[in-house]
Amino acid sequence: MSKMSFTYLSEPDVLEAGLSLSETVELCTESLRQHGLKQIENPPKSGIHPQPDAFLHSMPAWVMEKNVCGIKWVSGFSSNVQKKLPSIVGMIILNSTETGFPTAVLDGTYITAIRTAGVSGVSIKYLARKDSEVLGIVGTGVQGKYNTLCITHYLPSIKKIRYYDAWAPSLESFKAQLQPLLPNVTFEPVATIEEAVRGADVFAGCTGKVTESIFYADWVKPGALVLPVHGGGWEPDVMTKFDKVVVDDWAQISVGMSQYTAHCKAPYAELGEIVCEKKAGRENDQERIINFNYGLAIHDMICGARVVEKAKQKGLGVELELMDLAKPIPLPQV
Repeated sequence: MSKMSFTYLSEPDVLEAGLSLSETVELCTESLRQHGLKQIENPPKSGIHPQPDAFLHSMPAWVMEKNVCGIKWVSGFSSNVQKKLPSIVGMIILNSTETGFPTAVLDGTYITAIRTAGVSGVSIKYLARKDSEVLGIVGTGVQGKYNTLCITHYLPSIKKIRYYDAWAPSLESFKAQLQPLLPNVTFEPVATIEEAVRGADVFAGCTGKVTESIFYADWVKPGALVLPVHGGGWEPDVMTKFDKVVVDDWAQISVGMSQYTAHCKAPYAELGEIVCEKKAGRENDQERIINFNYGLAIHDMICGARVVEKAKQKGLGVELELMDLAKPIPLPQV
């Protein structure tokens, strides 16, 4: 090997590779199983915050059994919505576990979106009541739409969606895009956040960054599952007010959501522990369960590797040369 190269996949390449929502849920189930078995390295994400409503996070991970490692660099700028730009943008680098050399660089925006909803799909399988009929959604942007598609796929019992968003264009596109895909479901826009939460069998909070309390545990009915997809907006002691608190990774959430964890010594379980059957999931139809999935890079690595595999099968992407190994690194100019 005289030259070192890597595969580059643009966003169009990633989209054409064709990673589906159901395939993503299967991949996220497996990455969570490996998390529950402690066969991963996934340190808490670190970040910088160049704007009050923004973050850029560094997210490295290694999934041992799958021999996949790498890093995602992802940004979240809530104000991008008003600029007609994506609020979440990411890039994934996959590395060889033997040499450390990069093997692929790919757009991570779609993967971030679909795997975030995919983890909600895992939560639904293990924590939701199977007879759930009402879905509540607050925040009808990308995650509101993706989560709705995922939740209704794994809960075909859903008959009604009550949804709220403060931004009218997002509210309108939610129904326009999803109703043709869910013709047997009633779409009911509501005037307040409380109306979307009360009476919902499953509630997903898909807002942008929220610093004040806008969601309250006493709105949640017995037997409901709550998925705070973007985490913020709950009262600080929310973890003390549910029958079960489930998280994706307690160490990471203790750093990123300390406003909640300061009031809770430990969760009932990490989701991976439930997937690998170390802990039970839902045990009765009256349990109120809240599941914080703060976002794990192990999902990005497993999903990213699958996208690269599918892209190569379709002849997508380009090979870019990184270095010529036959040439020694020259001395620099002084």
